[in-house]
Amino acid sequence: MNDTNQTDVLFIGAGPASLAGAIKLKQLLNEKKRSESVVVIEKAEKLGQHSLSGAVFEADVLDELIPGWKEREDEFVTQTLANRVEKDETVFLLGQNSSLKLPEFLVPAYLRHKGDYAISLSQMVNWLAEIARGTGVEIYTGFAAKEILTEDGSVTGVKLGEKGRNKEGEEQVNYLPGETVKAGVTVLGEGSLGLLTEDLVKRFNLGNGRNPQVHSLGVKEIIRLPDNNNFGSNRVIHTMGFPNKLLTPDIFGGGTLYSMGQNTVAVALILALDWRYCDLDPQRELQAFKSHSLVKNLIADGDVIAYGAKTLPEGGYYSLPEPVTNGAVIIGDSAGFTSVRKLKGLHYAIKSGMLAAEAIFQAIEKQDFSRQTLKLYPELLENSFIMRDLKAGRNYRQVFTRAGRTGLYLGAPLSLVQQWLPARLSTRPDHEGTTRARLERQPDGQIDRLTAVSLSGTAHREEEPSHITFSDPGRCARCYQDYGCHPCESFCPGEVYKFEDNELMLSPSNCLHCQTCRVKCPHQVIMWEVPEGGDGPKYKLM
Repeated sequence: MNDTNQTDVLFIGAGPASLAGAIKLKQLLNEKKRSESVVVIEKAEKLGQHSLSGAVFEADVLDELIPGWKEREDEFVTQTLANRVEKDETVFLLGQNSSLKLPEFLVPAYLRHKGDYAISLSQMVNWLAEIARGTGVEIYTGFAAKEILTEDGSVTGVKLGEKGRNKEGEEQVNYLPGETVKAGVTVLGEGSLGLLTEDLVKRFNLGNGRNPQVHSLGVKEIIRLPDNNNFGSNRVIHTMGFPNKLLTPDIFGGGTLYSMGQNTVAVALILALDWRYCDLDPQRELQAFKSHSLVKNLIADGDVIAYGAKTLPEGGYYSLPEPVTNGAVIIGDSAGFTSVRKLKGLHYAIKSGMLAAEAIFQAIEKQDFSRQTLKLYPELLENSFIMRDLKAGRNYRQVFTRAGRTGLYLGAPLSLVQQWLPARLSTRPDHEGTTRARLERQPDGQIDRLTAVSLSGTAHREEEPSHITFSDPGRCARCYQDYGCHPCESFCPGEVYKFEDNELMLSPSNCLHCQTCRVKCPHQVIMWEVPEGGDGPKYKLM
């Protein structure tokens, strides 16, 4: 940081939305020979370490942001071009040993991925950061933004988290206080479930009249295959059905497999967080998915080399907050720009950052950072492919929820007509879906959660105060009474919560920062805070 901790524009989070926005803004400033500062701060120790995505990427948006990018000799570009999707399949997994490949003419155009690119978001972030720095953007890692600063009804910057306290909250010899960073415009690109974004939306009433945001959880492995493998390259497979029960396919979501080069495949399972099963373990569901005969054959003799998890905002158009207020804008997943209908979010994030940059540039020229000037951003959004796609799927997620236990069988046909429904369908918070129903999935001998967590590289300073607390610890006992189990013991993909003799054994050092816990906790007593800067997963290929 500079000595005065003052910048003209501050981006929170070094994800694709923020980096694209910072690049675009600096491009505009440089064209006019202006010298305003643009700063990006990131809570991970190194760039890309907290970046995870399904990442079958519609790359056209890069043509606008970085003209001629395909001619660059960067390693990321070379890998991306080599991973162009040539074989795109949609498969219905009917049971443990049966499957049905859907003919292409039955697959809606928006679910086809031929011509897209399979990428590592972690690697893309590092590539974008290099380009951003080349334009003059300043990027600082290991800084966790903890609080929004306001003055006279305007956002003026953020306060960073302190470092160096012990578990009792006492200052240690390495203690560093949380500094403030002031900015003319603060851009929130924290990703899904951003705490500052949620605070901003509540404080400035930006979500009034909107549906509650709903989420899915994605759990993902990177598997290294032998040279002579059954998957091949330039291939993407999306699945429906198994491991859902054939007669009660009531969990919205599906699986995906895509090649990341000749000998590497990404395997992921996405599950809507409104699932009703109190004992559902997402990481175990991923292992069950891998046990299907089709998947098992495709990844035969492979070694899991990485694991991770993240949530995705899926409420769509009717859950979007107003994305601007005085001194601040919201971009990417923080704003909810994910199309569950297309299974895409990355190109929306990049485009939203670029559109925000155009509005911020105009505000800089006017030296007016009020909502009145920044509202150019939602106007640009309204005329972009982002809103066009989100409007086309405005009731998509909701019809699957309304389908209830018929799930896929009723939801799929309804999804084809949902945009013509005359009314907005509502959503309810994910945790309200939990019931006493049990999935009772048995371990299958594959990778367990603790082994998976070790493959994420996640680490937290052992002496620091826990970033996970409980607003009413006594309510945890109620979970066992209400559900016959402790749902958090199952739903956390990092095994942070474990009970012995009904006593909680908390392991915050396992945390993958997906924040599933605070969304899915049935009694809403889990309080998750951003830990010290530099803590968390250490993704490299995700």
